[in-house]
Amino acid sequence: MGKLLKESISASVIITALYLVLFYPLILINKFDWFDLVLVTLSISPGIFIMVLIYNLDEYDKEPLWLLALAFIFGAMNLHLDVDILEYLYSLIQSENNFIRVGEEALSVGITEELLKFIVVMLIIYPNKNFDEPFDGIVYAVFVGMGFATAENVAFVMNGTASLAIMRMLSAVPAHFVFAVIMGYYLGKAKTNKKSQFKYIILSLLIPVFFHSLYDYFLFLDSIPGIWIGGFVTLIVAFFIAKNSIVEHLGSSPFKKKD
Repeated sequence: MGKLLKESISASVIITALYLVLFYPLILINKFDWFDLVLVTLSISPGIFIMVLIYNLDEYDKEPLWLLALAFIFGAMNLHLDVDILEYLYSLIQSENNFIRVGEEALSVGITEELLKFIVVMLIIYPNKNFDEPFDGIVYAVFVGMGFATAENVAFVMNGTASLAIMRMLSAVPAHFVFAVIMGYYLGKAKTNKKSQFKYIILSLLIPVFFHSLYDYFLFLDSIPGIWIGGFVTLIVAFFIAKNSIVEHLGSSPFKKKD
């Protein structure tokens, strides 16, 4: 595992550096400054690391890079739709009770963001012949999720500060990661279990929505000091579920060589 982490970190640094080389000309023509370069680095590096790590974990039957890139791109493109939909949904929230209002806001975010990611996987990835083992569900869902998280990060930090970039790097990106793993886990089961396919497809959306909404609820409810800890606990629980999901699907790969 240590070797895998080192390889993932090294690859992430190289990919991030190549991306920043493309960003550098914008500094030369005074479109951005060096501080913007730092913010962009903090925005994109966590997502790149997670994608490389998941790609390396998929050791038995690698997914085609073109399809992974497609998953990432469509995940990132979801951000524009997400902003428009949430703006509309927020305009419908009229409750004066703070707990109810925050709950409606958190649920709106959870449903909208997870549904958009779910649609990308179901329409573009799920029918593809390369989705041929349970772990593939996790791989593709994570790439879609990281596309969305990376685009969201860049949008936030380019209008914020370095501290915001660091905070999102340590919280928002891991959250999108574990929610995507849970979604992909159930999609992987659906793809390989035709009898219970519908049940697992429904669970692949409902469970990430539940964790995402609960996580956001504790973070949005800032009127109560320390309530954010509930969001941290939610993330930890989701992390262990995601970890077990990864282990289970890796162990059940039909491409795994038997000793």
